[in-house]
Amino acid sequence: MKRILIFIVLLSICPLARTQPKPGDIFREYKWRPEGKWQRVTGPDATAEGAKEFLPNSINTIAIDDLDDVRKVEVYLEILLCHAGTVSKKIRINENPWIPIPESSLIPGKAGQGPPNSEYQYMRYPNVSIPMKYLRKGNNTFEFICSPGTSLGGWWPQWILYGVTFRVYYNSSKPHPTGMIIKPSAGSTIAEAPVLQARAEGPNPINKVDFIGFYEDFNWEGDGQYHQWHYRYLYNKIRNHMGTATDKPYKVIWDNSWIPTQDKPIKITARIVDNTGMCYMTRAVKNIRLVRNKTVRMYKPYDVPKAWSTRVGNTNRCKADVNDDLSKAVAAKIIMSTWNGVAADEIGINEKKVITNIGKNHDLSYDKFNVPLNLIKAGTNTLYTHSSTTHHGIEVQWPGMVLMVQYKNSQTRQKP
Repeated sequence: MKRILIFIVLLSICPLARTQPKPGDIFREYKWRPEGKWQRVTGPDATAEGAKEFLPNSINTIAIDDLDDVRKVEVYLEILLCHAGTVSKKIRINENPWIPIPESSLIPGKAGQGPPNSEYQYMRYPNVSIPMKYLRKGNNTFEFICSPGTSLGGWWPQWILYGVTFRVYYNSSKPHPTGMIIKPSAGSTIAEAPVLQARAEGPNPINKVDFIGFYEDFNWEGDGQYHQWHYRYLYNKIRNHMGTATDKPYKVIWDNSWIPTQDKPIKITARIVDNTGMCYMTRAVKNIRLVRNKTVRMYKPYDVPKAWSTRVGNTNRCKADVNDDLSKAVAAKIIMSTWNGVAADEIGINEKKVITNIGKNHDLSYDKFNVPLNLIKAGTNTLYTHSSTTHHGIEVQWPGMVLMVQYKNSQTRQKP
């Protein structure tokens, strides 16, 4: 009984958050993207006058042509929380009951300024399990909804959708491509710019091989988890993975120059895709060590503000603690995910401006920029955005502004 209760508690904390392709999975992806940059999802109960022009929400259609020998189905979403405080995001398939879109239990965690978790800006990529009985062969409709919560989301609940990918998983009897990682081998050591290589074959020609790694890095997925299988989608296309090969011998060079020094071993898998769209995830190659003649430290932010949208003369700040020997530092960067980053007047560290603005106009952007080493100090550093615009400000998505520093040898060790 105790084990059952623990399992129920875990599900309630982070429902369905871990469903995603795993090594050995066979699946096909059916992709949909908005006609423009994005699609708004507005809460029908919004009281803001400006919200009414975006209602009712769109009902979208996607064609799914192969539902034979299916094992399970999930939907991978590219969603931006643009109006902090919006709650109860849901999806509905073919007018069946609404299905909740899971939130991350790691937001805000210990990094934010406290509850409610719905008030933190994010660009996330949740997976939602879909009952197979909700789908049919041919055209399927899907739609989204949300509800009023707090802050701006209290009177104008809204989020933005960049893409939707239906993943249909099949049993092993389904014809599919196969293959394996050739380089590196399990238990080996890799250095700067290593070659990754896979063998891929199948009943149909191979279209591409995507290499995906499990390691510590910037939280590209926006869920608060830094150590995971790293990748995200933009308009249904994979980004921030290790690399893609489209021709034999299916090899890439992994640019790991700014990947943090790893205390744990790395795992690598390859997603093999044939020209019919059938995908196969190879078995993971495990216990790989990253050893270079330098050290890269990632200083994770904390005291991350809620509703990080900087405008009308305000400044938003987060903090990062540097506990290494800065006399050995050779380069530094800040990594951040923004929306409408061009609205900033100042982005910097320790009250010193580094750049004016970053990113795109009314759109999502992931960016890195160099930081002068003399602006970084031992101990607590404050990273910030400032803007005087009276229009839409710069929004900083979770996890906030992350400080990365390279050191000139591999002997640097972070103090406890």
